[in-house]
Amino acid sequence: MSDPVREAREELIRVGLTGAYGVNDAVPDLIVRSWRRSISSAVESSVPSQRFQDVDTDSLLCRAAVPVLDRWQHQLADTGTTLFLSDRGGSIVARRTSDNSERRRLDSMHAAEGFDYSEEAIGTNGLGTSMVEKRPVFVKGSQHYNDALTALACAAAPVYTPAGLVVGSVSLGGPLEAASPIMLSLTREISQQIEERFRASSRPQDLALAMSFMRFSSSQRPTVVMDQESILANTPGLPYVSVASHVMLWEVLKSHDWSSTNTLRRELEATSIEVTARRVVDGPREHYVVHFSDLSKASDIPSGLALPSGARLVGTGAPAPSMTAPAVVLVDGPRGSGRATVAGRRRTERGSTAHCEVFVLSAGAATPWRTIEDLLAGGTDVLIRRLEDLAENEVADLAAVVERHRKARSDGQRASSLLLTSSRDQAAPAVRAFVDTTGTEERTDALARTPERIPGLVKAILNVVDPESRHTISPAALQSMVQWNWPGNIAELADTVAALIGDAKGSVIERRHLPKHLQQAPPRRHMSMMETAERGAIIRALDAAGGNKSEAAALLGMGRSTLYRRLRQLGLDTGEGSI
Repeated sequence: MSDPVREAREELIRVGLTGAYGVNDAVPDLIVRSWRRSISSAVESSVPSQRFQDVDTDSLLCRAAVPVLDRWQHQLADTGTTLFLSDRGGSIVARRTSDNSERRRLDSMHAAEGFDYSEEAIGTNGLGTSMVEKRPVFVKGSQHYNDALTALACAAAPVYTPAGLVVGSVSLGGPLEAASPIMLSLTREISQQIEERFRASSRPQDLALAMSFMRFSSSQRPTVVMDQESILANTPGLPYVSVASHVMLWEVLKSHDWSSTNTLRRELEATSIEVTARRVVDGPREHYVVHFSDLSKASDIPSGLALPSGARLVGTGAPAPSMTAPAVVLVDGPRGSGRATVAGRRRTERGSTAHCEVFVLSAGAATPWRTIEDLLAGGTDVLIRRLEDLAENEVADLAAVVERHRKARSDGQRASSLLLTSSRDQAAPAVRAFVDTTGTEERTDALARTPERIPGLVKAILNVVDPESRHTISPAALQSMVQWNWPGNIAELADTVAALIGDAKGSVIERRHLPKHLQQAPPRRHMSMMETAERGAIIRALDAAGGNKSEAAALLGMGRSTLYRRLRQLGLDTGEGSI
């Protein structure tokens, strides 16, 4: 017997996204849209989900949903249906079924905890498609993109937080022959009950944020309302919302002296974007309303990142860089502070497209000056790293290479660039003199002195170690990273992020997943001797109590509410603002 839905799906796969595909009354528009997205993502249609990762069963989503799922599992016993819960990345984090044979059948389809059921992984399905469409969906039989799921019917609905964020999805699935429209109604009810548990656990400060948002936001002006843990944005403000922008705006707002004025006005460096912020002290905790101006003129602001890596909140904008490839670029700063990255950025910003050969100097090893000269003469850019390790008897050779290269560039005989990195403070006197004579193009600072770089660096590192973007870092975790002084600079930061991704059991890395020294990083504001001593005593009490705050409060001789307040004030609160 023919299956018109399957035939329609196979026809769309055959003609592709740009081919002629007629309207088919047998297939809802929602399903066709999802099929097209599946084709665009090059989803495999013939094998079960292959992506798997350990799941975090202690996430806020699971804490809110598990009691609801357990209750409904009992009510749905003997119906042959199964409940699924996925996180916002599409991974199944919970499954409830009372039938052992059904459990084995689902296992064979990889419809189990840990497997990825996002649209990008397995194509059209209830869990993934409901989150993309942001509404309840009913996917039956051959409407599934993957052939392994065509014997199933699945009703699903997204799960929202009180702030309107899709945090996951819940679905009710069963054999195709048992499909019923009532499954969709039940799924809506289950998702609403999970959302109600989120609302019931909302804190007074969340309500205060919502009230300020309704009071100060408009439909036209880009606006966000934020405290340390949460951020709300209207539609024009969405391009400015990211973990990085949240953390860095918070650091700027908290470090500002609000005693003389209730308004802060700053510009984003290298843009025409002006930030106007006001402090709101109504409610249980202070928070801030931030407006962004001149959005239409700032074409270089990337989507989802108000503070691009390298950008800072400053008083005036920076001039646009020259597009002429430089002859010599010298970047000075402490080792591990991103000197080579800055040099490379300067090179590409100014139009150089040549290949770049890298030489790393080391004490006691001779430098191949002849090879460097030949590369520069042949049109290859050269990066010489760590001039602080250059022997004094080789400084004259370096100076000669620089002088000849500059002359060849000025005479039009070369187009290549020579890039140098140094740490003047660690160099020999002759090297220091060379650095002073040559002139520094840019200086880099240690991460401890430039914490505004950390969110952008973390994002760049995540792009390398997690290219499929399966993980995100919560604002609370990123705030702890910003507070740490990073004695090992970027190398230490990169190793830390890579280790976190390697150990991650869920899609969101929260503060509790960080190494202990990062969880306990002190606030960047100056603390008095009394605050420092109190902070140390609280840390020791928490360690002695195994993290139990009630026991720690008893050991410290203070009330539990007092301890919670001091934890927030001293930067020890491990509460997460991300779900």
